[in-house]
Amino acid sequence: MLEKTDNKTHGIYAMQYGTYLGLLWCAMYASFLAGFTSIFYTLCFFALYISSPFYAAYLTKKYRKEVCNDSMQFTQAWSFLFIMYICASLLSAVIQFIYFRFFDNGYFVQMIQQMFELLNATPEISNEMSKEFGNAIDLFAKLSSKDIVFNFLSSNMINATILPPIIALFVKKNKQ
Repeated sequence: MLEKTDNKTHGIYAMQYGTYLGLLWCAMYASFLAGFTSIFYTLCFFALYISSPFYAAYLTKKYRKEVCNDSMQFTQAWSFLFIMYICASLLSAVIQFIYFRFFDNGYFVQMIQQMFELLNATPEISNEMSKEFGNAIDLFAKLSSKDIVFNFLSSNMINATILPPIIALFVKKNKQ
């Protein structure tokens, strides 16, 4: 078990590394937005998206080696990762809110509508499916910046619930 001072250190490092992970997510989000106009940024988005859990594992292993004397129980790893993911989610939500509130001016919805029009032009898409996509886009266009950010934040919170126990299984290391 961690002592009281160790719990404080545990939380401080988790928040610090969560900030690093949150900055990675902000870069991922920026590459997602830029990916509407360039395939290079779309590839960057997918690379960052796939590397995100591996980066979280790397940061946790770094914490384990530097602070925990290369020994970490599953519960310690899980709690560290959970706090790290929550901090990353909050940071990315703040950045996304600033973007949607002050910089977006409808760009995001406009790009999704253009993608829908391209998708609608393909003959493989059925009329019913096309109507469903159209309804979803119309509903999304009516959302405020707070609603959009809350949607992204809730999906990040789901990731913060699902991914940390899985990653913790790989980064835990018992004393020998």
